Amino acid sequence: MKMTLTCGTSVETSFPTWELLKQQLSRVFAPPNQAYRVRSRFLATRQGKKELVDYVQELRTLIAGMAVDPLPEAVTVTVFLEGLRTGVARTEVFRTHPTSFEEAVNVALNAEFNFKSSRLGWNASYANPSSGPEPMDLSYAEDEEAELLAAEQRRDIRRCFVCGDTRHLRAGCPVRNRRQAPSSKSPASGQNSGSFRGNEKSQWTRGGLLGKN
Repeated sequence: MKMTLTCGTSVETSFPTWELLKQQLSRVFAPPNQAYRVRSRFLATRQGKKELVDYVQELRTLIAGMAVDPLPEAVTVTVFLEGLRTGVARTEVFRTHPTSFEEAVNVALNAEFNFKSSRLGWNASYANPSSGPEPMDLSYAEDEEAELLAAEQRRDIRRCFVCGDTRHLRAGCPVRNRRQAPSSKSPASGQNSGSFRGNEKSQWTRGGLLGKN
């Protein structure tokens, strides 16, 4: 441009089109092998852990850097598809088979947006299934109150320590009385056997005395 002004020619005459101006500017200010380095970086770009929007913006910047010697659309679409992370966006783009880079980008962005929207809607409906207030469930509280009342009633009931019956206490337990009945008769039987032996001994002694007489 300085040379144009120095020579006295107009800018329109030196750069008739915008494309020629960009080519001249790139030839003057771009570093050596700029096209090769941008192309190599573009071919090696992958989404990885980046968001889809950031990945698309990076590819668009690299494509703009190759404006002097652009790659074919088939190559840019292939690089974009291969660099996508496994997910709904990649599946949808492979299903539609886009023919241009921008078409592939639009398909991927729409697929990811629809997936996130449906997921947010599902989470919201799961967290709040009904718009109105949910009635309180009192069945659990009623069951717990009934169990506590039954436990208190069981503590108030007096049971027999021997058989566990609630109709009598330990002193009037028939099972206990039946167990004690043989032991209560055993001293009487011992006394009867002792008296029998005493009578027999006295009779033997008395008979011996009579025989001597």
